[in-house]
Amino acid sequence: MNKKNSWLIISQFLVIMLVLIFGFSIKVRAQQFNTDNYLTMPHGTGTFVITAGQRNSTLLSSFALVPNFEFFFQANLFRDYRIENYTQHFTTTVYAKYMFWVNEANNGGAAVFLGFGRSPGYFQDTEYTELHKNIWTAIPITIPLFNNAISWDLMPGAMVDFDTKDKNQTAWGFTWSSRLAIYKVIPKTAIVAEAYGTQGQASSPAEYKIGLRWEPNDFIVPAISYSSQFRGGYGAGLEIGIVIFSPQFLKKDFIKSNHMVY
Repeated sequence: MNKKNSWLIISQFLVIMLVLIFGFSIKVRAQQFNTDNYLTMPHGTGTFVITAGQRNSTLLSSFALVPNFEFFFQANLFRDYRIENYTQHFTTTVYAKYMFWVNEANNGGAAVFLGFGRSPGYFQDTEYTELHKNIWTAIPITIPLFNNAISWDLMPGAMVDFDTKDKNQTAWGFTWSSRLAIYKVIPKTAIVAEAYGTQGQASSPAEYKIGLRWEPNDFIVPAISYSSQFRGGYGAGLEIGIVIFSPQFLKKDFIKSNHMVY
């Protein structure tokens, strides 16, 4: 490894650490970020996410059909516009989330994911990932610190790819993801940083992502982020996205209150 790459890795690591020191708001949703928190949306709520970027484009919808459960459908298109003649890759994912523990203050807890299709943070150059050829699970954990000044999301998980690199070979992987953010620096805006990757037989290069998430109300939340690999390769690059939350059971009173109770 030459000196240029060494300094690049060190500088990227320092940027991540500086942002992580400041803290994280519990209510940050996944959006174009890989990490999620312990929360499931309130019963009767729908969530819709659209993300477009230099490598990733995503359409996601989720529905809180049962208390403490959320059910997701996600479609991903990978097309890196920074690389000439780059092959497009398309994947779909269906998964569910169950919030199984919440602390008394409702500012921390844990949940579990089970999904079929591409695991968050796992990327392979395959033109299409069939649902039954990827199975994954993850456990998002939220830890509040310093009287809610800092809250830390960890999301360890595991996955199995039954057709890695389109070679009909089975590979296992350990997925890891961590996300932090800080409020009260920019009004109604969260500064978000995360790191994620997949290790094992099925692996993806570790990446970091830094972004801003504007939260003007409980219904529409836009965000912008930038991602790269720790070793200097292309990551997701620049991404913009928007999250739209439906009112609980589409009630007018909920729309008027402009507030969602978790």
